[in-house]
Amino acid sequence: MGVAAGVICVVFVGGVAGIAAGLIAAALLYLGLGALLKPERRLGGVIASSLPDGEAAATRIDAAHELMRGIQHRRAKMRDAAVAREADDLVQDIGRLVAYVEGQPAAYRCLAHVLSTYAEQCTQMLDGYLSVERSGVPEMMQQGREDAIEALCALQGAVQGELARATGAKASQLEASSEAIQRLIEMDGHKPDAPAEGNTR
Repeated sequence: MGVAAGVICVVFVGGVAGIAAGLIAAALLYLGLGALLKPERRLGGVIASSLPDGEAAATRIDAAHELMRGIQHRRAKMRDAAVAREADDLVQDIGRLVAYVEGQPAAYRCLAHVLSTYAEQCTQMLDGYLSVERSGVPEMMQQGREDAIEALCALQGAVQGELARATGAKASQLEASSEAIQRLIEMDGHKPDAPAEGNTR
């Protein structure tokens, strides 16, 4: 369609002006159609733009993916297997938090906190470690190894803590909802059905 519009401009306007107008029309139509045909981002099965926190969550999710790619890029340069394993574990932990936010966009603040507090520190620490590792000085490398492992474990704890905070809040909401339902049933004079066999606690 963009090409057709360009040809029409060239035919009807003619000359250099027609060619210029045709190129502009073709480019604008191409970009416009591309934007219209691009599938909208979904979070939790819902179009992100229709959710109260959808756009904010999508922005943080993209930033988290960028952080994970940055960690993986640096991990590929590591010689020490123990430090590399901790870097892999950190990426997995961030991935779990991202997956949770993708399903529960309202929890994006936990991911936002991780990114704003730790992302820059994380990449700077890994760059510093790689510089020490490249130095080839045994004493510095050993100390750098210990410091990097300690820092990566601390980062893992922070990410795991934010995920636990997010899921804990959801569990509290579920418990409150369950209690409210039970109170309403009692007020109506009904009794709950017995749990299926094997579902009792």
